[in-house]
Amino acid sequence: MRYAAINDYHYSSFRNALRILNLFSIEEPELQLENIANRLEIGQSTAFRLTHSLMAEGFIVRDSSAKSYRLAASLLSFGHTLLRKETLCHLSIDIIEKLAEKTGETAHLGIFNDCKVLYLLKMDSAHPVHLLSHAGSRNSLHCTSTGQILLAFQEESVIERVLMSELTPFTSKTITDANKLKNLLLSIKTKGMAVSKEELHEGVVSVSVPVLNRKRECIAAVSIAGPSSRINDRSIPKLTKQLQDAAEEVSRKLQNSREPF
Repeated sequence: MRYAAINDYHYSSFRNALRILNLFSIEEPELQLENIANRLEIGQSTAFRLTHSLMAEGFIVRDSSAKSYRLAASLLSFGHTLLRKETLCHLSIDIIEKLAEKTGETAHLGIFNDCKVLYLLKMDSAHPVHLLSHAGSRNSLHCTSTGQILLAFQEESVIERVLMSELTPFTSKTITDANKLKNLLLSIKTKGMAVSKEELHEGVVSVSVPVLNRKRECIAAVSIAGPSSRINDRSIPKLTKQLQDAAEEVSRKLQNSREPF
C-alpha cells in the first residue's frame, strides 16, 4: 500500500501538470499563479511547485514583470511537430494499407526521430512475419532498410554522429563497421532505395524508399518486410517499383496539403 500511495501521488502531480498546460489558450495566453491555483482548485504552494517543474522542463516561461506564465516556444514547436505527424499519418494510411495488400508483405511508414526510426504506421499483410515494430515504436537506424534510407539523406554531421555511436549487432549480418555502413549509405542515397537482408531479424528482408518533399528532402520512408523466401533478388525489383509508386503518391498528397513538409 505504501508504494501505491507513492504512485498515486506522482500520478496526481503529473495529471495536474497536464491540466496546467491545458489552461492556456488563444483567449488566455498568460495566467498568473493565483489564477492557476483557483482554476485547478489546488493550493498556491502546489501550483507554484508544479509551474516551476514545468519551467525547469522548458514547457512554460514566466514573465517576471507581469508575474504571469505562458507556454514556451519549444512546446508550441512540439505541438506543430505532432500536427505534422498526424497529418502525415492521415494522408498516408490508405496508401500504406494498399501497399500491404498489393505486395502481400508488412508495410511501414517511418520517420527520422532522435537518431532512431519512429514507425508512424504499420500494416500487416495476410501472411505477416514477427517483427519488432508497431506504430509508435522505434528501432535502430543501422540495421533496418527504413533506418538506412532515412540516415542516408541526413546531414553529414548527423550521419557521423550515428557512425560514431555503438552499432549494436542483432544478427550475424548486422553491419557493425562504421566505414562499411558509411559506404553503404552513399550507395543507398545514389540508388534511392535500401535493402536490409536479415540485419535485424533472422530470415527477414526489408526494402525501403524515401518520401521526398518539394525540396527533394527525405521526410519519411516507406518500406515492406517479409521472409527471405518471398523477398529476394527475383522479387525485389518489382517490389521496389511498388514502393516507389506508394512513396510518390504520399509525396503528391503532402505537396497538396497545407502543411509545410
